[in-house]
Amino acid sequence: MSQFKKMPQVPDTLIKVGRQGTVYQQKHYQAIERAYGSTHEVSEEYEEVILDRSAAEIIDQINKRVKSPYYSLYCGIIAIIFLFIFFPLSIVLAVATYVVYRADIKRKTTPLFYKFADDCSEKKFHDSIASFSNLAVTKTSWRLKSKVAVGDWKRNAGSNSALIRHCSKIGKQNPNLLKTNVEVWGVDAGSIKLYLLPDRFFIFQDGVYSAVPYSEVQASLQDLEYIEQESLPSDATVIGKTWKYVRRDGHPDRRFNNNRQLPIVRYGVVAFSSPNFIAYLIVSSLGIASSFTQSFSKVLSSPSAGTQSLPLSDSQFQSVSLEVDHSLEHLEPFRKAASQGSELTTNQIAKLLGVSTSFITKNPISFDYEGFRFARSGRSGRQISWKVEYLGNKM
Repeated sequence: MSQFKKMPQVPDTLIKVGRQGTVYQQKHYQAIERAYGSTHEVSEEYEEVILDRSAAEIIDQINKRVKSPYYSLYCGIIAIIFLFIFFPLSIVLAVATYVVYRADIKRKTTPLFYKFADDCSEKKFHDSIASFSNLAVTKTSWRLKSKVAVGDWKRNAGSNSALIRHCSKIGKQNPNLLKTNVEVWGVDAGSIKLYLLPDRFFIFQDGVYSAVPYSEVQASLQDLEYIEQESLPSDATVIGKTWKYVRRDGHPDRRFNNNRQLPIVRYGVVAFSSPNFIAYLIVSSLGIASSFTQSFSKVLSSPSAGTQSLPLSDSQFQSVSLEVDHSLEHLEPFRKAASQGSELTTNQIAKLLGVSTSFITKNPISFDYEGFRFARSGRSGRQISWKVEYLGNKM
């Protein structure tokens, strides 16, 4: 029997996850037409209709809502203007801004309601959460953004390279503008976020979502020897010591008064990868990183809850830290250059990466950034030429 009700702003999305695949359905509401003799009237009431959807359609709907404007922003600007013109009115506008903001959040949020068709699919999801909850026990984790060459090794504790990393949080997450009926775990690395949902791996960056089927995701482990110049995590494996300012023979450089010993540690680096993205997560405990990689790989290799491939959105992820091909259209020239063996100039690389030319030219030999390695190969006119190599799953 049809249900008659006022039409909500966002249709409910039901996602049924099972061993045979994933089914996406939405509740839509269509206006009821009533006939009165030869005339037709459209009622203000709506009847509920269930429509089948694809994963791509669901993601497109999510991103359209996410990218829709915040009307409360304009109310806030007007409230600030009236703060200097007529203060009592600015108070009223501030209250109105809050009301509009709450309406914005409701309008932009997509509800996703999951239902498991069998115990196997539900167990797989809970096993993946258990893997991430064990990983969250580590004292510190970072998202690895890039690895750059350092010319002055004497002032860099004897190291010829430096890591650009960003602190991350592993644990329960509240997905941006998504409302679900399941517990969501993942990695929050600031501008980039990973979410574990029952149907697929959700990625949020640059204000949009993309999603990767679990059947395409792999987890692997690498170990990393690193000279820790910041605070030392209590669960890190210390394998040696060096000096902040060091001589070639390994002894301290006496010319510097503030010279101090630094620990050399071995961290675990968990690499998440698929044919279209790669992400590196540095974990302070090598043992926890190893245990996680084994358990999560076991979950990924179990029968998939659905293998439907989802076209990726227009702009998403950042390489060497959770990246997605279609989201990174600006990196396509690098892939093309790497596959064809062609070279790029400093200006071309700086423009595509959104960094300064000095950031690039300060590297005397090579540097790694955004999942690619750039090595000096000569000059093209007045510009330095760089050979491009795609790193893939390599560090």
